Amino acid sequence: RQQFSFPSIFIYGHTSSGKTYVMQTLLTTLQLPHVFVNCVEYFTSRLLLEEILIQLQSCSSDTEQSSAVRCDTLNDFVRLFKQAVASRELQDQTLYIVLDRAEQLREMEANILPAFLRLQELTDRNVTVVLLSEIVWELFRPNTGCFEPFTMYFPDYSIGHLQKILSQNHPPEYSADFYAAYINILLGVFYMVCRDLKELRHLAALNFAKYCEPVVRGEANERDTRKLWKNIEPHLKKAMQTVYLREIS
Repeated sequence: RQQFSFPSIFIYGHTSSGKTYVMQTLLTTLQLPHVFVNCVEYFTSRLLLEEILIQLQSCSSDTEQSSAVRCDTLNDFVRLFKQAVASRELQDQTLYIVLDRAEQLREMEANILPAFLRLQELTDRNVTVVLLSEIVWELFRPNTGCFEPFTMYFPDYSIGHLQKILSQNHPPEYSADFYAAYINILLGVFYMVCRDLKELRHLAALNFAKYCEPVVRGEANERDTRKLWKNIEPHLKKAMQTVYLREIS
């Protein structure tokens, strides 16, 4: 923790590929001092800088209430950041600032992104800025040039990964094998048009009752996959036409 880390890390990948979850779990499990900010919620540079300082105030204090901070410029931020690090006695370990949905930084003032990439140099403190985004670094890079972050790619889940993850949600009244067979059918239809884990989880929950209808009516048992498939096939094909639109309910 005492060693200086890389000044900035850029992590990118499609939505629902685990970027935010992995970072939150890693920082929490290792109990590393960190600040986690969603750039969509704090959509102006002033809101963003002030939120980082507010979280930093309470970073290593459970009892003290964080007070309101006013930060109008980047110079104010650097000064207040140094004060906050000193007051929390974090000089001897790496502080992580994680900016989720970092593509929003491109909509802010031109000096914000380069400043975050070089925050370690500007503040002379052991700080690493982690940018989480769904777009590639080439779409971030300013025309004037900037410090290049260490980039890391989170690949999409494979169909095998999705099968394992989605199968964990099986209802207790049905066997795990029955639900896993249903997930296989669902992925066979939707995998080519949708890789979003959240959307697939929504579709799985939405269509499971229809898949179970023959079993509930006593027309088939859990092993009659052919009958179950015939019953749900038209319904899934209709749902496939409106993936992401949430029209089928």
